[in-house]
Amino acid sequence: MEYPPTAAAYRRLVRRRQLWFVGFLSAPLVLVGVGIHQSLPDWGIPLFAVALLASPVTVAVSALALIHSPRTARVLRSYPWRAYPCMYPPRGQRRDFLIAVMIAPGQELVLHTSPYRCDLQHKQNEHPDVIWFAGDPACGGVLSPAGGHYPARAMRAALWDSRPPELPPADALAEQAGLAKDGRYLRRWF
Repeated sequence: MEYPPTAAAYRRLVRRRQLWFVGFLSAPLVLVGVGIHQSLPDWGIPLFAVALLASPVTVAVSALALIHSPRTARVLRSYPWRAYPCMYPPRGQRRDFLIAVMIAPGQELVLHTSPYRCDLQHKQNEHPDVIWFAGDPACGGVLSPAGGHYPARAMRAALWDSRPPELPPADALAEQAGLAKDGRYLRRWF
């Protein structure tokens, strides 16, 4: 199967994160401007306060996601897309953000998107039972619905009811992609 280049999808990812950052950055500025030039009704004061208190957190998270976008590009340059069958756990089990990727018969890889939870099952997905994965199954990589049009970084899920498996030493390709450092896989890569 021929896979398309990922440059356009990566540019859309960066553009989407830039828009989120600018939106989260401009929202408190707009609120302050409106608050200075107009008197707020009594019901608007708590909303104004909550928005101003929450804005530093949202700006910081969106800035971190934008700053760490090049890691997605490094993974996509290092590993090719591969199509795998996948399953999404049923909703309501507190694990509805997980994606189970069938790497080989009898070998299941459970991943979640990072830094944002992303419902890849419904993101312009014509084939919800197939997922594209680029990365190292030992620690994670990049997931996308079939077509590669919505890349999202993914990492191995730490399932609370099981002990994490011992990981083999990382290879040079994983280090080049930023998934490992000094021969050890990174447990959390944001």
